[in-house]
Amino acid sequence: MKPAPFEYVAARSVEEALAALSVDGARVLAGGQSLVPLLNLRAVRATRLVDINGAGLGVIRRHDGVLELGAAVRQAALERSRLIAEHWPLLAQAVAHVGHPATRSRGTIGGSVVHADPRAQLPAALAALEARFVERGPLLVSIEVPPLPAGARTAYAEYARTRGMFADAGAAVVLAPGHARVALLGTGRAPRAEVALLKGASAAEAAELAAEEVEGDHRRALVADVTRRALTAAGRR
Repeated sequence: MKPAPFEYVAARSVEEALAALSVDGARVLAGGQSLVPLLNLRAVRATRLVDINGAGLGVIRRHDGVLELGAAVRQAALERSRLIAEHWPLLAQAVAHVGHPATRSRGTIGGSVVHADPRAQLPAALAALEARFVERGPLLVSIEVPPLPAGARTAYAEYARTRGMFADAGAAVVLAPGHARVALLGTGRAPRAEVALLKGASAAEAAELAAEEVEGDHRRALVADVTRRALTAAGRR
């Protein structure tokens, strides 16, 4: 199938994008890895597609210790960034599991967040990193990630039936002295596991508490396994 007819607008600034998005039924086009298939299936319709790739939202930079990611930053750029690898490695660890190299070369971090698929890896990593989302009206402009605590170690683990497909379970963790963050795919933070880790719980003990955040015996088993693996990789025994 092909999409229903729509108008195409290439925005050259955030202001142009916002103006173009004022039309009922307008949608943002960045990487298009989620939106375009839905349009082709006519599961989603748009009166206008507003392309934000020329709107200056593709920056990766650090300001006063805070990471700023433009909404149109390609997922592949996270993999290649030395700044990310050195200071926010969890993003690189998680994005390596997103789709395939071809899709990561076009897919954007903002698109992954806004599409809000419960099995998407980057939203879980951003939750563990306590990221903030900067919006202007209907448009996600950027994502701000605070610096990691001193001595922090991070890890991401997931279970997927086939590499590159959406995972059935995944966990992103940040551990540092006096600091513990655990975020699960489709669930968000696991506060009971975090409190237990701060009290000295083992990886296995905290993983069992994280698994209580989900329903179904099979999914609990998967969540417990990936959380334990992530915590172990981050240095918790």
